[in-house]
Amino acid sequence: MNINMIVAIDKNFGIGYKNKLLTHIPEDLKYFKSVTKGHVLIMGYNTYMSLPKRPLPDRTTIVLTRKDKSSHNELKDVIVCNSIDNIFETLKRQDLKNKKVFVCGGESIYSQFTKYANTLYITHLFKEFKADTFFPEIKKENWEISEVKADFENIHNKIPHIFTIYNKK
Repeated sequence: MNINMIVAIDKNFGIGYKNKLLTHIPEDLKYFKSVTKGHVLIMGYNTYMSLPKRPLPDRTTIVLTRKDKSSHNELKDVIVCNSIDNIFETLKRQDLKNKKVFVCGGESIYSQFTKYANTLYITHLFKEFKADTFFPEIKKENWEISEVKADFENIHNKIPHIFTIYNKK
């Protein structure tokens, strides 16, 4: 099973502040949508609750939490799992087998899934932000860049950024 991670990170690997994205870049949001549409998203409870629309349309959402689904109305229309093992069992379901899997936050979820990840979809933001949550360090000895995408609008944006795909070595 191929596990992908998708995230936007600043120069210091920051990913969020006070349970919100560091910034809103329309091109990055479009990129996230185009890459993850039709696939499976894995996220923590706080990340799920930070979404403007829950669940995100045209995706299967798995929320990793210790909370009981039956006691939380906000967790309707998602799959609730209480452990990584439970997530891997869930991903074997017939309706999920042929879909790509994307881990999309937050910090604790990224840390727990790093050892399972095969591919990273990283939007590098060439700016520093005030952050209180971070993505694990991308070590050169473990990852290699397979694709970089940027066009004029990305580089000349008020927040310059590029889309990078890393594969595990």
